[in-house]
Amino acid sequence: MAGVKKTGSFQGKSNKLGYGGRAAQMKAQGVPGGVIGNLARKAGAAPGMKNYHGMRKGKK
Repeated sequence: MAGVKKTGSFQGKSNKLGYGGRAAQMKAQGVPGGVIGNLARKAGAAPGMKNYHGMRKGKK
């Protein structure tokens, strides 16, 4: 299994911290969602945390 890329993009999502690309890569490799969430919370990249840059409610 290959490692998670930290630059570029994956499935149209940026691989920068908090933009969803890293999580998409792990999901494609079969990593359970709970594990991905725990890693995101540890990095402060889960929704509502300082490093989260994804879509927010009301924005499309």
